[in-house]
Amino acid sequence: MKYEELIKELCDVIKESEKNASLIYDNFESIQEHINTSSLLMKEKNKISGIISNSLGLLQHQDMHRQKIERVVNFVCEKNNIDKSQYNLADSAKTIDKNDCNDIVNDDELEALIKQMQQN
Repeated sequence: MKYEELIKELCDVIKESEKNASLIYDNFESIQEHINTSSLLMKEKNKISGIISNSLGLLQHQDMHRQKIERVVNFVCEKNNIDKSQYNLADSAKTIDKNDCNDIVNDDELEALIKQMQQN
């Protein structure tokens, strides 16, 4: 698999992930509105709202993984002189102070991930 093919596949995953996350978020907002206007007991409303809140936390966690994939794509483009503008990706977020973050992918980890993806 060529880098360009790998990048396109990962970009498709990123875009689908963003689309699905947006739909899920919209659905949760709609459910929350229905709960607020329903005749459920407050205890039940709070229980369902808590489940929604937990689900939104999981959705946020999933978005962090999407951002990691985005960083890999940007890294591959940068290291292989590939024009990333054709993939319509924004620049990856940069960590300002590595001491404040324990979720950093270093160059060796990125290289290993790329090699692993090429084998599949």
